[in-house]
Amino acid sequence: MFNLYDLTKGNYRIVRTITYPDFPDSKIETNAQVKAAKNSEWDTTLTINGKYTGPSDVVSAKDYIINWTSDGKNILESASATLVLSSGGTVRQVWSSTITPEHAIEKFPPSGEVINIMVSPFQREGNRMSYKWEGTVKVGSKEYPRQQ
Repeated sequence: MFNLYDLTKGNYRIVRTITYPDFPDSKIETNAQVKAAKNSEWDTTLTINGKYTGPSDVVSAKDYIINWTSDGKNILESASATLVLSSGGTVRQVWSSTITPEHAIEKFPPSGEVINIMVSPFQREGNRMSYKWEGTVKVGSKEYPRQQ
């Protein structure tokens, strides 16, 4: 089992496209360059472009799942989550990403990885948001618990 830091040594570019099936006019594209700085600090440059026309009263996320595969050079991510709204409704979010490490990927499970994440309700204070997550990573038939 590998996490993103293990695979990239903390240095990578990630290009992501996010869509919302219930809001077909909504599409967000992100492009980020991440560089390991020191200890657990990263320097990140992020560009966000696009449009979102759905509700904005998001309070949590559920059904969060990520699938990672590799083409030998990149980590290919397909993922989805259900955003929970304060009104009781939900919005489905789907994304695909290409993660390109600065250096070659040395090891990656041929069967890929599936990551299931449980996210706590979001805690908002002014313009700050925080949450906790716990997840399970599957490589083949083995499961490995992860927490953050």
